[in-house]
Amino acid sequence: MARCVVIGGGVAGLSAAIHARLRGYDVTLLEQGDALGGKAAPVHRDGFTLDPGPSIIILTHIYQEVFCRAGRNPDDYLQFQRLDPFTRVLMDGLDGPLDLPADEEACIQALGRVAPQDEPGLRTLMATLASAAPYVDDTVFAHPIDKPYQLLHPKLARFALHFNPRLTYRQLVDEQIKSPLLRAFFYGFPSYSGQTYDSKAAGALLIPFYMLRHGVWYPKGGIHAIPAAFTRLAQELGVEIKLQAKVTGLATQGRRLTEVHIEGSTALKADAVICAMDRYTFGPWLHRPEPQTPSYSYYTLHWGLKGERPEVEHHTLLIPNGFEEGFEELYQQRRPPSRPVIYLNNPGRVDPQSAPPGHTNLFAVLTVPAMHDHLDWGHESAILRQITRQELDRFGLGFEDSDIIFERQQDPRYFQSAHGSWRGSLYGPDEKERLWGLFSLGPRDPQFRNLTYAGGTAQPGAGLPMVTLSGKFAADALPAP
Repeated sequence: MARCVVIGGGVAGLSAAIHARLRGYDVTLLEQGDALGGKAAPVHRDGFTLDPGPSIIILTHIYQEVFCRAGRNPDDYLQFQRLDPFTRVLMDGLDGPLDLPADEEACIQALGRVAPQDEPGLRTLMATLASAAPYVDDTVFAHPIDKPYQLLHPKLARFALHFNPRLTYRQLVDEQIKSPLLRAFFYGFPSYSGQTYDSKAAGALLIPFYMLRHGVWYPKGGIHAIPAAFTRLAQELGVEIKLQAKVTGLATQGRRLTEVHIEGSTALKADAVICAMDRYTFGPWLHRPEPQTPSYSYYTLHWGLKGERPEVEHHTLLIPNGFEEGFEELYQQRRPPSRPVIYLNNPGRVDPQSAPPGHTNLFAVLTVPAMHDHLDWGHESAILRQITRQELDRFGLGFEDSDIIFERQQDPRYFQSAHGSWRGSLYGPDEKERLWGLFSLGPRDPQFRNLTYAGGTAQPGAGLPMVTLSGKFAADALPAP
């Protein structure tokens, strides 16, 4: 049987391995670490179970479709509960916390009570997105878009016609939304795909649309239940998994890869290869030049704390006065924001197993630039830690140093060293270096016919549902075994 070697055991690699196996390949999955899951793998510390990567789960049907494609019942592997409220907002000038209900109409009404000028615009925007979203389902989520003629697909054109092509993302938002509250909520979403609010990035509006229309979810058992469920399915299908298998190089013959070299082990013969690691870290093995400019990353702090903190919901957003300046620093100056919007995650609100009884598992996330020559991340991380603690104190969510059992920090340096993210970017290079300035590169390698790519630097993009789809795209793009 033809062998497909998948390099990288994150969610994209697991999805790729499953889909390649379903295509008829004999699949070997290589992971350089000692656990599968990539950024979605759990960290166990002092009785706490941390999910140190993605934490906002939308589009649950994308995960379920993996099991359906394998002829399995998704509920036998992975179950989700819808979060209600799906987030809590604390904002300077807001009279107390604002909880946003899971029900779309109730959520719009709750926002209308604190920002009545925005309710008509929000309803108009939701109606526009409801009309446009199916065209994305049938194109961007259905197959790669990596040939120029595909830009002429009628359904892509119909999506684009819903929005004024002359307007940037920020202008589209500002046209409908006037309140600081909702602008702060919307302005951050382009960074989820490595773009800025000055981009022609109407597609980024779909993220808040999916949150309001289809819900925000939590996998029973934690975020790491997703890669655990994919691992179980992969093993049932006969995928061979090799941990602590560090790839050191490749052998080629003409326009084909023939072997994958592993540190301290015999080279693996390969009829096909799926790269499910960062394609720009992988590129030097093929003598490819690096891109010029990375896009965005995260700065995170994870604490194990004494005491319970019910004032922090499962998802909580802190919005300071001056957040506009923070977004300008992030998007236009490529600097960490001095007045950041801070996202907090307290999984103990719905999952008591995430922390010992009477304790809190608290996660703080800030969007930041990746590793640029003008940034010293040793210095920047120290400043961001101080800002985060100050903002928690200011919003009445602070704690004493004596309450801290442990503190765990991640910044772009960590993502580069631990996960192989090129220059610490979670989304690859700047949008100017992408396909037509719009899309991540497609799954097919331009030189080697039996090499494809999955993960956050391949289509359809970053985020757990997107990298799950990227694994399918990569497997489907391989030659028939």
